[in-house]
Amino acid sequence: MNTFSRFLIILTVAALVVPAHGQMRSNKFGVGASGSYFLLQSDFDSALPSFGGGVDLSYSVIEYMSIRSSLGFGFLQAEDAAGGPTLNSGLIFGNLYLTADFSPNGTFNPFVFVGGSGMYIDARTGDGTSLTSAGSKPIKGTVVGGVGFDLFASEFLSFTVAGEMGLPVSDSFDGRQLGTKKDSFQRISIGIKYYFFDQDFITRMLKALEERYK
Repeated sequence: MNTFSRFLIILTVAALVVPAHGQMRSNKFGVGASGSYFLLQSDFDSALPSFGGGVDLSYSVIEYMSIRSSLGFGFLQAEDAAGGPTLNSGLIFGNLYLTADFSPNGTFNPFVFVGGSGMYIDARTGDGTSLTSAGSKPIKGTVVGGVGFDLFASEFLSFTVAGEMGLPVSDSFDGRQLGTKKDSFQRISIGIKYYFFDQDFITRMLKALEERYK
């Protein structure tokens, strides 16, 4: 069982056992930042620790459904056991997701998501030599999906942990166009997000507070 599989199991168990505490979550627009850890699969023998970051957005369309997006970067690294050149690929990605929120009114909100990703890939060796061939297109697209959870510290602040994976549709991450398998990666992200509300939400929140403290 690999690291990503263990991560998915932990998220699933947490979603089942952590109780939710009712709070209003609808009509939210969130802006935040996140750090990422990448798990690379390529024709190189082993992946090295690979990190990145990005900006995250979300908007709650209806109570149990939201749209999320992420614009970020990563540095994907790997090496061969035989001691050949190391890999240091630069990645810029833009993702758009449709998300199902299981507990939108709770402090703990597990969710699943599916969407699309556009990527710009710059494959290089560790010393900076380009591995991108003349006939290779640096921009690729793929389908992504995954699971995660939001943990709300207040109505306006949350922490998000998510894991995603994409279909392996490219052989450009490692620059080996004639490799034996398509390249792919999984991404685990941890982020913080601040939320803004529309006028309708503010009105409903004030009414709810008035009823609560009568």
